[in-house]
Amino acid sequence: MVTDREKLQDKSIVFYDGSCGFCQVSVQLVLKYNKHQDLYFSSLQSGVLEQIVPLNQVPDPLPDAVLFYEHGKLYAASDAALQIARHLNFPLSILSYFRFIPVSFRDKVYSFVAKHRYKIAGRQDSCILPAPEQRARFIG
Repeated sequence: MVTDREKLQDKSIVFYDGSCGFCQVSVQLVLKYNKHQDLYFSSLQSGVLEQIVPLNQVPDPLPDAVLFYEHGKLYAASDAALQIARHLNFPLSILSYFRFIPVSFRDKVYSFVAKHRYKIAGRQDSCILPAPEQRARFIG
């Protein structure tokens, strides 16, 4: 018998800040350009992350913007963004090649954007409602 946890562990999941307008716009972009429609989404506030990732691997406190879970591994910061980019249509998939830039530099740029994301797109009290065919890709 397969448990809900096991079902979730087999999925590639983007964890995002549900109260961040910039993050919600980013999720909409990923939904639109996810070439195989194989990414799932869950807000960091949902508790789903803690269900599938061992507690000693969950960042404390939770990060400012995005985490990505795939094949039993949790990616954070620029590594998460670049792993997500691998799943996008061309030309956005080219962003994944930025992984060759030193992680210290990538994470500084990522941290700058994450720190200022509320100034960029504001705070959201409600989520953008996905299209009916996309709703099944949201967890929690």
